[in-house]
Amino acid sequence: MIDFYALLSNGITAALENEGSIDWFPCPRYDSPSIFSKILDKNGGSFTIRPLIEYFYKKEYVGNSLILKSEFKVKDGKRLQLIDFLPLSLPAIIRIYDSEIPFYAEVNPLFEYSLIKPGVQFLESGIIFTNPRSREGVEVLLNGSYTFEENKIIFNPGKGFLYLLYSKDLRYGLFSKKGFVYSRPYEALDKALRYWDSQISKAKKIRNFEKEYYRSLTVILGLTYNPSGGVIASPTTSLPEIVGKERNWDYRYVWVRDASYSAEALIRSGLYIRGRDILSFLTSMIDPSSKSFDHPFYSIDGTAPPAEEELTWLEGYKHSKPVRIGNGAYMQVQSDIEGAYMHGLYTYYKETKDEGFIKDVWWAVDAIANWVKNSWKDKSTDIWEQRGIYEHFVHTKVMDWVAVDRASKLAEMLGIETDWKKIADEIKEDVLANGYSEKTKSFVRYYGSEEVDAALLTLPLYNFISVNDPRFISTLQRIEKELSVSNSLLLRYKDDFLGEVSNPFTLVSTWLARVYIRLGKIDYAKNIINNLIECSTDLGLIAEHYERDTCYPMGNFPHLFPHSGLILALIELEEIK
Repeated sequence: MIDFYALLSNGITAALENEGSIDWFPCPRYDSPSIFSKILDKNGGSFTIRPLIEYFYKKEYVGNSLILKSEFKVKDGKRLQLIDFLPLSLPAIIRIYDSEIPFYAEVNPLFEYSLIKPGVQFLESGIIFTNPRSREGVEVLLNGSYTFEENKIIFNPGKGFLYLLYSKDLRYGLFSKKGFVYSRPYEALDKALRYWDSQISKAKKIRNFEKEYYRSLTVILGLTYNPSGGVIASPTTSLPEIVGKERNWDYRYVWVRDASYSAEALIRSGLYIRGRDILSFLTSMIDPSSKSFDHPFYSIDGTAPPAEEELTWLEGYKHSKPVRIGNGAYMQVQSDIEGAYMHGLYTYYKETKDEGFIKDVWWAVDAIANWVKNSWKDKSTDIWEQRGIYEHFVHTKVMDWVAVDRASKLAEMLGIETDWKKIADEIKEDVLANGYSEKTKSFVRYYGSEEVDAALLTLPLYNFISVNDPRFISTLQRIEKELSVSNSLLLRYKDDFLGEVSNPFTLVSTWLARVYIRLGKIDYAKNIINNLIECSTDLGLIAEHYERDTCYPMGNFPHLFPHSGLILALIELEEIK
């Protein structure tokens, strides 16, 4: 497994840390400018704690949490132990140490993605970093025996902590008269541990791949913005799909599709309220008088995300430019996302029989079904968000079918008469007539195409077609033959508007495993899951892509999609009689 970054999160923002260095920390929330951006530029600022001499390093999460425990061991066997976490509800980092050796800390925040250097003020008990262009700042409270030496803080052996807090206005910061209201480090650690345990303990128990199951649950919860229930696709921006290339995007927003998929995973795992919170966020985005979801994704508070722009002063991850914030896909019309939401809602009702919730959001069900009824014949972009390309994508048409099929089933359960079943039948007939090629003996990427894409694996997952249907079996064979890279890792497709693709998309492996579970080939499905897990990082985190042949994490990290897909695959594996 690859040694890579750990994710720290508290439900309002996140940090990435490895080997004692926190290299990414947006403040005050996930989609804010990062005060540490070393992951995107070697001079981007970081928060580092390390021994003064050569060491051996290892890390692990504390139980089923996103609280990180690190150990630095020097040659004589003495150790520096760190526990790093984000206290609940604060844009803060607490680092508790217990050390037998001297060590150093280096805190170098830079505002606006490293564009603005701070003013620095040293106090007897800490440091204040001030943005000269605003009232915001970063304060670091120090506890223990230490001295300041140039840009470093040298700590003597012992116990203590470093407490970093970002403040929008330093007049209300850690060293202000209001400072007494903020978390006390050891108490905050106890509360954070209790929080994670209280969340994860509610989940259904499974027998296979238990460790990976719980880790994936913590990732979904760690990507959820608790004040709204919106769940982001990833906590990072511009980690490239291919090193040195331009496939670099900002994923710190709530994609309707990804969020719906994660809601389904939480609901199926028994975390019904957390899954419903995501659905409630998405419901509040629905426009009943036009396209149900006007945009493919939203900011974490439900507002429009910023326009895409490039941060030209950052060199990019391993020199992969450009570094982008915002996302131009906001302008796309994606017609599959209503189906993703509706399937999540239908799954919630099937699992909970919460008729009151469905009745409360019936206006949204009605809006979606009627919008799809009137629009499903139109071209659209697809799940892969190719820019400027509109086609009759088969996966999108199937998700149109999902939208009205699930709406029809909900209406039937509630005793409401509609014509939605008829519309669903029309869509299905159209897909079977135009989305399947007699020439290639397979379903195709879009009407008139001869290509396949991995999204076709979802057809039996949504019960659009039987997994044993010869038309799907031949499609599966083509996908595995043409898109496989190695060890059950598959490409999404061969090429797109940016040219040829080369690195596998991790979500696809979970789809493939779920297909083989349905085919009754359980050992093969387990092998697919094992291969995906073997390619995950040392902490069990999964990136958007893996580098071909090396399994090195590529794309934004960690990624919501594969962790959600893995949960669904593991639950379906568990349900086999």
